[in-house]
Amino acid sequence: MRWITGSLIMALACVVASGADAEDHDYQETEVDAGGTIWGRVFFEDDFPGTKTRRVNIDADTCGLRVTSEQFVVDPESKGLANAVLLVEGIKAGKPFSTAAGAISQLKCRYDPHVSVLRSGESLNIKNEDPVLHNVHAYEGKSSLFNLAQPTKGQVTERQLKHEGVVRLKCDVHPWMSAYVIVVDNPYVTLSDGNGGFSIGDVPPGEYSLTLWHEVLGKSTKTVTVKPNEKTQIDFPIGG
Repeated sequence: MRWITGSLIMALACVVASGADAEDHDYQETEVDAGGTIWGRVFFEDDFPGTKTRRVNIDADTCGLRVTSEQFVVDPESKGLANAVLLVEGIKAGKPFSTAAGAISQLKCRYDPHVSVLRSGESLNIKNEDPVLHNVHAYEGKSSLFNLAQPTKGQVTERQLKHEGVVRLKCDVHPWMSAYVIVVDNPYVTLSDGNGGFSIGDVPPGEYSLTLWHEVLGKSTKTVTVKPNEKTQIDFPIGG
């Protein structure tokens, strides 16, 4: 397994095929016969990065005196890494997408959740839950998608995300605030949990590429063969 590091957002084009408009969905929702499950863990084999904090120099009454980086969320006992995105690529037909809307909150000067998944063509809602000025500055690679101020508590920004890939959100007022939205063309995607575990079910039998993406580590891909009604374990150890 080879990890690609370097430019964080340039991993975008490697995670999913970019450039497809919302109106050009190829994925078909259908009944899955004898689907299998892909499961596993994302974890550090040896030492893992420590937690970084920084002093707050603006809006401390709302933000607190210090903020903790969310780049590496690691369980100290299992060494499992949370917030890694796992995507089965190339599936054109299968289970339906979740009906949950894409929603992110600006809460206590953080984006919550830090990493989320959205179907291409769907709308993302970002709500300011704080009594201070935030803004939503979205990037696709190095290109700015939109940059809108949210000065009022309760204010909601809604924007459609048409292209598959990684969209990065920043707040220019509070520079530590960041979030990532992974825009996908099929529902066979998930995030690793607090112990680094993940599971993707109802996968049509076949051979696929399973891609992992992380905001710092970049991406890594493994080949997986899914057999009817069987569970297949694929782990992503880091380091070693």
